[in-house]
Amino acid sequence: MSFTPSDRRIEIADLTEINTTQVLLRFDAAKHTTTLFPINTMPGSEYFLMPKYDPIESIEIIEDENFFQDFSDFRTLEDVQGYLAKGMPKGFVKDPNYGLGLERKLSFIVNAITEVDGITNLRITDKRELDVAVTDDGTTYELGYTLFHELRRNANRFETKAQGSVRRKKQQAAYTNLLTRLDREKFPVKIFDRAPDDIAEVIGNTITDAKLSENDRAAVVNMAAASVRTSMKSQRVGLAKLHDEIELASLDELIARVEERFVERTSELQWQKLLEANPFILDMAFNVPVLLVQGQAHVGGKVLNGSGEKIADFLFTNKLTDSIALLEIKTPGTELIGKREYRGGVYTASAELVGAVAQVLDQIDKLRSDIYRHKAQNAPISLESYGIKGMILAGMIPEGPRKRAFELYRSSLAGVTIITFDELLLKLKSLRDLLGGKADIAPSKKPNPAREFEDLF
Repeated sequence: MSFTPSDRRIEIADLTEINTTQVLLRFDAAKHTTTLFPINTMPGSEYFLMPKYDPIESIEIIEDENFFQDFSDFRTLEDVQGYLAKGMPKGFVKDPNYGLGLERKLSFIVNAITEVDGITNLRITDKRELDVAVTDDGTTYELGYTLFHELRRNANRFETKAQGSVRRKKQQAAYTNLLTRLDREKFPVKIFDRAPDDIAEVIGNTITDAKLSENDRAAVVNMAAASVRTSMKSQRVGLAKLHDEIELASLDELIARVEERFVERTSELQWQKLLEANPFILDMAFNVPVLLVQGQAHVGGKVLNGSGEKIADFLFTNKLTDSIALLEIKTPGTELIGKREYRGGVYTASAELVGAVAQVLDQIDKLRSDIYRHKAQNAPISLESYGIKGMILAGMIPEGPRKRAFELYRSSLAGVTIITFDELLLKLKSLRDLLGGKADIAPSKKPNPAREFEDLF
């Protein structure tokens, strides 16, 4: 069967000087095959009379033998039209004036198949169920009837839902703009009424975060927050998993922020703000659960947040014993051990570290001597002085013989613990690994943070 456009179409397309007759349909009873050659029949298109689905030129439909017994002797145009009306599967265009092929809403099928290099023919066959294949010569894509009809039914279902959603949105727009604007009391604003499974249909089984806009992310977060309590009974496992993912993501972000500050030469105040916003980090530093009582605590004054001459960066209490702990924060670039030998392979603590230790010891002494005043004037806070501890967060683990000197020095101290920034980071990463596998954190530019800081200073 061939297609010859009307004179009017030829005139519109301005193709009077070329052969406009195109093969549209071929019927082979011996092979039980109907081959369509879908073409563009719209004269106003620049692709007029060209294949609809270039580079796919043809679509083969494999029918059973009983069907071909009914249509084994085509004699007239009416016979062919009868075949198209009765014999073509659902989902196909049956009017030659529209170039045959798939219905417009199923064009996504051929659009996907065109991504396979070398395919020029689509074959729909009952030989495969819920399966696809490419022939040995690489030119024919085979698609089973079962899968084809499943895709068709899903497309119909998606389209029906989409039309329903559009209709409801139009109704809401009319209500809001024509009635609520007129009388807000009589016609109050209505929340958009979504159909059941509407959100599930939009999102699908998986979601790719990379293409979410900020509005998308805000909507997802707000929706989750709004439905937590109502979803607790039916979606407890999913909500627990969501909680775990949030914690892991927060920990990943914190690790990344700490690593970024390593190379940005962050000030003491910036480190204090980071730790104040994430006080659980100090639980790992102290190796016990602690409660942040006061940042920039005036340990020598009348009250913790009043005036005083001795100020600690942080004041904590042990959550279980109420014993007090003081924390002094320096920077990762703080030198811990002097670079020059004292004698034959012996190194001494740097002036900065010795000064920090003396500072913490002095703060402990001032706090202990004035503890009763603090307890009386800060009654809501449980403060006990029977085991005041001091901690210094500073520097990075030195290299070589200076590492040994640092370990010897800090292990000799009583009442003051020194922890380095890279040790604290390692504890964070260990926690991340324990909670959910390896952290997805970009590696540092150099493998040794201590060496990196020596290069910076």
